Amino acid sequence: MRKGSDVIDKVVVTSDKGQKIQRILDLIFDHKRNQLLGFLVEEKGLFRDAKVIPLQEVLAIGSDAIIVKSKESVVKAHRVIAIKEILHQNIVLRGTRILTTEGLYLGGLVDLFFDEHSGLVEGYEVSGGVFADAYSGRSFVPAPEALTIGDDVAFVPPETAQMMEEQVGGIRGAVQATEDRLQESAQTANRRLQSASQNAGEQLQSSVENVNRRLQSASQNASEQLQAATDVTSSKLQDLNRDAAASLTNNLVDPAEQKVYVIGKHVERDVLTPDGSVLLLQGQSVTLVDAEAAERLGILDELYRATGGSLTANISRNLQAATESTSNRIANATMSSAANLRHSVNALTAQAIQQVRGRRVLQTVRADDGLIIAASGQIVTESVLVRAQTYGKQAELLNAAGLALATAVRSTTNDTWLETKVQLRQGASVAQENLNTFWQALKQKAEMLQRRSTRAMRKQRIELALGRPVTRVILDPEDNVILNVGELITHCAVRQAEEGGVLNILLSSVYIKEPEISGQELRAQEHGMAALSYHDNGRSQLEAKSITVN
Repeated sequence: MRKGSDVIDKVVVTSDKGQKIQRILDLIFDHKRNQLLGFLVEEKGLFRDAKVIPLQEVLAIGSDAIIVKSKESVVKAHRVIAIKEILHQNIVLRGTRILTTEGLYLGGLVDLFFDEHSGLVEGYEVSGGVFADAYSGRSFVPAPEALTIGDDVAFVPPETAQMMEEQVGGIRGAVQATEDRLQESAQTANRRLQSASQNAGEQLQSSVENVNRRLQSASQNASEQLQAATDVTSSKLQDLNRDAAASLTNNLVDPAEQKVYVIGKHVERDVLTPDGSVLLLQGQSVTLVDAEAAERLGILDELYRATGGSLTANISRNLQAATESTSNRIANATMSSAANLRHSVNALTAQAIQQVRGRRVLQTVRADDGLIIAASGQIVTESVLVRAQTYGKQAELLNAAGLALATAVRSTTNDTWLETKVQLRQGASVAQENLNTFWQALKQKAEMLQRRSTRAMRKQRIELALGRPVTRVILDPEDNVILNVGELITHCAVRQAEEGGVLNILLSSVYIKEPEISGQELRAQEHGMAALSYHDNGRSQLEAKSITVN
């Protein structure tokens, strides 16, 4: 339920555009039906009608704002007949004296409590009267089925006073008898809660020890597995030659996956066969035939890396899997400990919550969104208990009813739980540190192999370029010509290019095509003796010689 004064001055926001459009000025209450009809947002003026928001247009009442559908939710008062009649009567509830029909003064009306969905009024807050609380001077008047409001006085049935008398005197009897029974019940609850608290502490201690043992075992197993994986990987990375690179690549990435990956990709550098021949040049696209040839020659791993294949993708997945496995173990241990904790706390709360039934609430209990679970001065009934359980506010209700022992039990269990969480976090930190160490070692080995492979490829490119012509002018940083177009690459040229920092330019300018010899160049300067040569008359020389001889 909501308190009327909590709604006053709240901003009104539309859900369709998120605009602030109005503020709540007052509540519109139908005293005949004991029903809240809506909210007043703009008072009536000399030439304007009042503006209101009917309750059915309200989507939610929050702690800071009221949400309505749109601007059209704000309407003129005369368009809603029931609201128009209430505003026309101009009834002011605040300060109205409440009396029973038998003349018993219950206090002056200060506020009201209503259900935010149905608008039904559940009770009133009054000041003074025969049942006023000695500390606050306020009391809670349960809402009667009929409330007759006059100009100065509101009348309620005598049964309302009887209900308020039960609030002060207790449902089970007189004040003194109830206090004695409550004292006895409190002592009994004290003993039960102490026993339950001790049992809960022992159970929690046992749970913490079990969690610690599981974490130590899980951490030790994870460390051993990671150490074993590191040893195996290190043994495979001992040899820093091409076979080690291939072994590492194939272990990290399945060859079938490599083959599928390279098809259609462009190589970022020249790919050479084991005998030094060129399989693919930089920039060429890899076909299925190329991939199968690389697989037959045992250089599929080189082709995979040359096309940008990542060696760390599977490592990352493996590390992620290891991390998730460790996290799952820790989460399972945490959930088990949390379940035991919740079970213990719920058992304690279930024993204590029955003692609060029939007690008077000393302070208002609210949900997280501002909803009122129980108002100050209200007697705890079954509906209040259900509301507290729905919003998880049993402990707050116990405290508000004066059962402070529940707070001590809750504080003890919270402290134990915090200690358990610290231990769990430390175990998770150790496992994560082991994973990071393994990753760093493997990354360093992979980078070392990559540098070794780069040097080998550079040597192969130089050997392939020697003796071949260049396709452009090669200049050093001072613009001195190292080689001109068409000149052959020599060892001296390679050395000068390397010293000048232009070796990559030189190796990228090698003319690698096979020489092309035209048919004209292959043709001899004169005809053969057996060849046919035609003149303008269409007869061959051989035929002419034959005719002459005859």
